[in-house]
Amino acid sequence: MNDQAEALRQMVGINEVNKFAQQEDMRIITVASGKGGVGKSNFSVNLGLAMQVLGQKPIILDADFGLANVEIILGERPKFNLSHLIKGQCHIYDLVTTSKYGLPFISGGSGIKDMNFLPTYQIDKISSQLAELSSLTNMLIIDTGAGINDIVVKFCKLAHEVYIIVTPEPTSITDGYALIKTLIGQFDLDTTIKVIVNKAMSQEEAHEVFHKLYYVTEHFLKRPIQYGGFVPYDEQLFKSVKEQVPVFEYNRQAKSSMAYYQIGRIILGDKSKQTIKKENWVSRFKKIFSH
Repeated sequence: MNDQAEALRQMVGINEVNKFAQQEDMRIITVASGKGGVGKSNFSVNLGLAMQVLGQKPIILDADFGLANVEIILGERPKFNLSHLIKGQCHIYDLVTTSKYGLPFISGGSGIKDMNFLPTYQIDKISSQLAELSSLTNMLIIDTGAGINDIVVKFCKLAHEVYIIVTPEPTSITDGYALIKTLIGQFDLDTTIKVIVNKAMSQEEAHEVFHKLYYVTEHFLKRPIQYGGFVPYDEQLFKSVKEQVPVFEYNRQAKSSMAYYQIGRIILGDKSKQTIKKENWVSRFKKIFSH
C-alpha cells in the first residue's frame, strides 16, 4: 500500500495539505443522462477543469461501470479502482489518480456494480473511507452511467444537485424525461434537478428544449426542474475529442470551454446549495447504499 501522506501531498500540493486536512465540508454533484452519446462524461470532466480555474478542488468519481469514459478523456490508466477499495487492497488516497491536467479522479471499475450487493459491514467500511474525500476536496462530481438503474438512482440521491444532460434530439429529450420521471415519480427524489442542454445551436434552441421538459415535468409530475445552462455545438470540442484532450485544455477560448466556465460560475454562485458535513455524508451514504 502506498504511503497515504505522500498520496495526499501529490493530490493537493505540499503547501496546501494542512489547509485541506482540516476541511470537512463537501458539495456533491451527480451528472446523469437518459441515453448515451449526449456528452455526459465530457461535461463532467470539463466542468471539473473549469472548477479548478474557479478556485475549487474537485474530484470526479467515474461511476459509469464498464465504460471508464473519464479516464479515457483524461488519458490516464489508474492503478486502482473502487473494487480494490472494496476488497481492502488499497486506501482511498491510493484510489485517487491525478491527471496530467491536475484534475483528480476515481475509477469506479467493477466496484460500482458491486456496491449494489455489499453487506452492511462493508458499506460501513467503504463509507468511512469515502468520507476521507472531504479532506481532499470541497466538490465531488459523480459521473454516472447513462440510463436508469439502481446505482444511478442511488448516486442521484446522494447528491446536493443532479444535472441531467440532454441534446436537442427528440430521443434524448424523451429519454431525459424518462429519467426525470423515474427519479421523481418512482423514487421521490427531493434533490434539485437541473437540465443542461448540450450541442445546442443557439441559446434559443437550448431554452426551447428545456421548456419542453419543464412543461411535461410540471404538468405530469407536479415538480419543477431548473435550467442549468447549455453547451453550444462546437467544432473545437469535436477536434479536441479526436486529439484526446479535454476541450477546456485544448482551447480555453472555444465556445464550449467558455460555456463550461460560465456553468461553473453559476454553480458556485448558487448559495442555496450548501456543503455537507463529514458525519452527515457518512450517514447519508450508509442509508442510501444499505437498501
